[in-house]
Amino acid sequence: MKKITLINSGGTISSDYDGMIMRPGLVTSFDELGDRIQKVKTPFCMLSENMTWNTLRALGDCIEEELESAEAVIVTHGTDTLAYTAAYLGLRLAGTSVPVMIASADMPLSNPMSNGGANLMCALSAIDGGVGGVFVPYRNPYERPVLHVSTRLLSSRDFDGGLYSALGKICGYTDRTGKFMLQEKISAHKFALSGNGDGKAVRLVFANPGIDYAALARSAKQENSAIVFAGYHTGTINSGADGIGQLDGVETYLAGGLSGEKYQSIEQMPGFVRVIDNIAPITLYTKVRLAHENFSSEKEREAYINADTFGEYFQ
Repeated sequence: MKKITLINSGGTISSDYDGMIMRPGLVTSFDELGDRIQKVKTPFCMLSENMTWNTLRALGDCIEEELESAEAVIVTHGTDTLAYTAAYLGLRLAGTSVPVMIASADMPLSNPMSNGGANLMCALSAIDGGVGGVFVPYRNPYERPVLHVSTRLLSSRDFDGGLYSALGKICGYTDRTGKFMLQEKISAHKFALSGNGDGKAVRLVFANPGIDYAALARSAKQENSAIVFAGYHTGTINSGADGIGQLDGVETYLAGGLSGEKYQSIEQMPGFVRVIDNIAPITLYTKVRLAHENFSSEKEREAYINADTFGEYFQ
């Protein structure tokens, strides 16, 4: 069995109760992992709502360093922003054959209702099942533990923190005996991320009726920022004259569109909007941001955004 390098970045899974307050970092050992832990590193310890792009980079740096010698890696993390970290690490570490599992919990492990133990056991099962790359093991309430592809996660569900992959496209699951059942083998297309791009600001905007598109266009042009819109099912968003058309001259993307039936609004979509089918919005946002940080030409950025780096484009 592969030995585990544990990277503790915090989250509820590393938290315990201090009166009525949950505090991260109070749990530093995990019974579920037994004697398989070979090394422990703590680059920082926080609740995931406090993550920033800089802490994402620091976590990526830490994992990359450990991948030179690690047999398998388990990263503790909170659920609130887990989809952002998963997308970043899945894209940045694409091509590694080492299994990297981002493990979290809905409640501290000391709470008998916590799913943290099941998530850790799913991680071990997948590691022993031979997968390579970055994945997220998670059991939603009343569901079986599944292994999510890191680049397919949607935002954690309101109120109960459930995690879902776009269109339910998972890598596998653990059966009743705890055995890992592979459903899809994920291929990688590794890019050399040089850090030589322009670092252009990128905004992620969730589609809603209250968007002031004219004001958004003014601020985006002033800041020279790109915008990624998170649509839903067929990418539905206001495509009329008072909607996304106001952003002419702004680098604009629309995620969430799925191949298949389209609503008539797609016929009104301005030509400058780059409508990207079959990719989770958070992952498209992350790809656009990484593209600007790492590639100096528009052609290189376009190639990177359109490439299937680690299973982020699905059918």
